[in-house]
Order: sequence, then C-alpha cells, then structure tokens
Amino acid sequence: MLRSRETLLAAAAPFSIVFVLVAGASAQTAKPDFTGSYVFVPKRSDDLKEAIGRAVGPDYTVGNKKSEQARVWIKSWLESTTSDPDKRILTIEHTATAFKSGMGDEVNNYYFGREATSEGPGGGSNKVTVTWKGDQIVTEEKQTKGKGQITAIYTLVPDGKTLLVAWRLEHDSLLQPLEVRLAFERARAAQ
Repeated sequence: MLRSRETLLAAAAPFSIVFVLVAGASAQTAKPDFTGSYVFVPKRSDDLKEAIGRAVGPDYTVGNKKSEQARVWIKSWLESTTSDPDKRILTIEHTATAFKSGMGDEVNNYYFGREATSEGPGGGSNKVTVTWKGDQIVTEEKQTKGKGQITAIYTLVPDGKTLLVAWRLEHDSLLQPLEVRLAFERARAAQ
C-alpha cells in the first residue's frame, strides 16, 4: 500500500510542476494596468525648478540666436506646467492597443506597435511611439525636423498606488538634457 502512494505522488509530481510553471508564466506575462488618475507628489520627486534652471538656463535670451528664443520658450513652458494646479494631476488611459497620458489639457496619444505623429508643444511635428520594457511603459516623442526628443519611462510600483515617471527632454537649445524623476500617488475615487 505504501508503495502505491509513492507511485501516485511520483506520477502527480510532474503535473504539479507543470501547473506551477504555467501559473507562474502567466503571472509573469500579465502586464500592469496604468489606467487611473495620479496626484503629483513634490516631496518624493526631483526639484523641478532646480532641474529646469540647470538644464535650460536663464529666462532671458543671451544673444540673437533663434535657438535662444526656443530655449526661453521651453523654460516658460516647463515652468508653467509646474505652477498650474490642474497640471499636477496625471491621467492615464491604458488599453492593449493605446496609451494616453496627460496633465491638464495636454494629452498625448500613443499606439502600441505603430508610430504616430503629433504636434509638439512649440509647433512642428513629432514622431511618437510607445513600447513595453519589462513591466515599464516607455514613450518617445522625436522631432521630425531637429534633434529634440522627450522620453518618459512609467513604472507602476507593486503596491498599485505609486507611479514613478523618469522624464528626459533633449533639445539643441538646452545647456544639458533635462532629466527628472517624478512621483505620483493614485487619486482616490470620489465616494
């Protein structure tokens, strides 16, 4: 009798291992859903004012170059996004085919598996893409004319409440690329 129990357990063991491997594999392939509204948390984020000043420079033109006008405009645009309370709420709509992300009335639309075109904040057109990198979503906006680029890496912390965004802006007129890490907390639904 004891022998038949060992045989049954030995016969069942491969099925158990297969079940655990399949369950583990499906758990690993499940991607996080970023859909929701998130409130900006300045205390857990990089100092935006300092980062903007370091990368963009003064709020006045130095010389007569056209790139100086672009740099001052970029500084003004960035600072307005940090001072407007409506732009402290990040809203994301995420489906299997699309990723929409924006603060205030500025919403960017990205489509998995294909490149799209959008208008840049200062005019001109950008090529935009979205891809998965592990459990992170990476969005890129590249100027079709010029070398400007914005890259954002979205990471949803396992608690499902905290969203981290690593944001990088590159442009010829900047003193150096602007890189910031931003923290957001999921907004509670109205009850």
